[in-house]
Amino acid sequence: MFVFLLPYVCASLWGHVGEETEKLRQNSNVRLEGDRAEHRILAVMDWGLWEIPMEEYLIYKLSTVMPETYEKEALKAQAVLLRTELVQALKEQENSGLLLSGDGQSQWYEMDIYADEFKIWRQAVEETDGLYLCYQGDVIQASYFQVSNGKTRDASEVWNTDRRPYLKSISCAQDKAARGYSSTVRVSRTDYIRILQSRLENDFSEQEIWEGAELAYDTAGYVTDVVFAAQDKESEQVDGETFRYLFDLPSASFEMEQEERQVIFRVTGIGHGFGMSQYGANCMALNGETYDQILQKFFYRTELTKFE
Repeated sequence: MFVFLLPYVCASLWGHVGEETEKLRQNSNVRLEGDRAEHRILAVMDWGLWEIPMEEYLIYKLSTVMPETYEKEALKAQAVLLRTELVQALKEQENSGLLLSGDGQSQWYEMDIYADEFKIWRQAVEETDGLYLCYQGDVIQASYFQVSNGKTRDASEVWNTDRRPYLKSISCAQDKAARGYSSTVRVSRTDYIRILQSRLENDFSEQEIWEGAELAYDTAGYVTDVVFAAQDKESEQVDGETFRYLFDLPSASFEMEQEERQVIFRVTGIGHGFGMSQYGANCMALNGETYDQILQKFFYRTELTKFE
């Protein structure tokens, strides 16, 4: 991914950023730690490597994951999560350089983040300058998604680990009003069997695949496993997230109905369901809650940490 350089902000903005930093210093929920000046971010381009300051990259990234029509406090919460992702990646690599590859960099290179079209995303990044989320001193896994099924998911329940105690299931009833909350996906019987035959290792017959699926759910209502079983054969399971990608389902919160020639998936929510619901965050912002309050709701007992 990238290399962290010195903060890259116009001089006219320093007064505002300084006020924000001073408020954070007075906030007992914010710790100061580290120095991002030692880090570098490198984007792989066709012609070589492009060095990008961390905060500049975050403006590009934020513009791709959350619409500018969302409230500023929701955008600020998302900016903190994106910065947290970068910090986590750097710590995992145990070096000061983060290499970013993939599609999209060439498009960013030709954009001007100081143009008016980037104003709302730029402000969200600048007003959270240097902030990321920690749990008991360690950077967290900054999970986020578009719309829940009405609840977020509990990582300890789904992944059978206590390593992410901050990812707890919470109510997001407001998400049920989101556009795209409910959807229907239809898959022909032929395609359903063909896709699963290519995925399953056991030699199930077409009829066994068609009749053998059993869905297991977590307490938030998302499918954790789809289990296939047949007489005299060892059962086999496909985890819920893998299964939803096989059939291009918006989320793993679904019910399955079989007809003679097709399977009908009735889906609620958009995304994996862990961490922050972007739609839910926007509803909280509309109700007057600030970005730190939003993050506290979705990430249990975490604290904001700031580069010095």
